[in-house]
Amino acid sequence: MNILVVDDYAINRRLLRAQLEAEGHAILEAGDGVEALSVLEREPVDAVVSDILMPNLDGFGLCHAVRRHARFAALPFIIYTAPYTSPTDMQLAHNVGADRYITKPASVATLLEALRDAVRRASEH
Repeated sequence: MNILVVDDYAINRRLLRAQLEAEGHAILEAGDGVEALSVLEREPVDAVVSDILMPNLDGFGLCHAVRRHARFAALPFIIYTAPYTSPTDMQLAHNVGADRYITKPASVATLLEALRDAVRRASEH
């Protein structure tokens, strides 16, 4: 699976890259939502794993933009964040169209389960 990892901290992207590549996935990276939208336009992506707090376009805005775009509307989208853990934040993630909301740090098994579940649901639509 080609997974786009979006986080403004390079160390977080590298950690997810290492974990997901070890499971056989190909990883693309973006440092914010604007860069992520650019990657989506030019690269085939099967799922997005995005942080929320980023410059230029945050994870909520990115998810909302992805859901409004006809080509990407069903793209599996996982919010993966540390600072935003309130029920209100989780509800906002749901409202903008995120498939799952996971708080950092999470095990690789949790991420893989979320990805499999989101991909399965996307294929059903």
